[in-house]
Amino acid sequence: MNLPRCRLRCSAVVATAIAGVVFAACGSSGPSVGARPGQSATTTSSSVTSTTTTVVSAPSATTPTTAVPANLQQISFQGVVFEAPKAWPVYTLSADPTRCVRYDVNAVYLGQEGPTPSCPANPIGHLDTVQVAPINAQTQSLTTPATQAETLNGLSVRVDPNATTDGAFTIVFPSLQLVAVVTTHNLATDEQIVASFQHA
Repeated sequence: MNLPRCRLRCSAVVATAIAGVVFAACGSSGPSVGARPGQSATTTSSSVTSTTTTVVSAPSATTPTTAVPANLQQISFQGVVFEAPKAWPVYTLSADPTRCVRYDVNAVYLGQEGPTPSCPANPIGHLDTVQVAPINAQTQSLTTPATQAETLNGLSVRVDPNATTDGAFTIVFPSLQLVAVVTTHNLATDEQIVASFQHA
């Protein structure tokens, strides 16, 4: 399977920048008293007494976040998160039991089809789609192509080693009992989606 090597075989590393405040003092030879943030600092000499007030601002607390590109949306489902183009609709199949998982439109499908999906008789074309579903008797057949063990962003997975030939990236997450199928049309888009899967 032609997955991005860095993202598949390496755990994702998020670099956190921690802001520091550096205080420099110079001049007086007498004793000095350090100031806490928001307090006054007083310097005293035996011969000449001078008072210098310095207001020190406390560093603001920040929470590191991983920004999602403006053209993408982040989607979470049963323990995994991934990114897909923002323009694609996202369908939760358990809430829409007649929704058909179609491969001729760009879309994200979460869950499995209901017992009576309303599918067109003759769909035309083949585009990029994503389906993430729990593994059960109904979806077990989706997992069949995934025979090769890999590591994807720290998750042990099985993947289809012949994804481009088979027309879809199939990823099985054994620990979460999930399967993801990304049908291939625009390979760059599909690889980006696959590489974004990680534990929620």
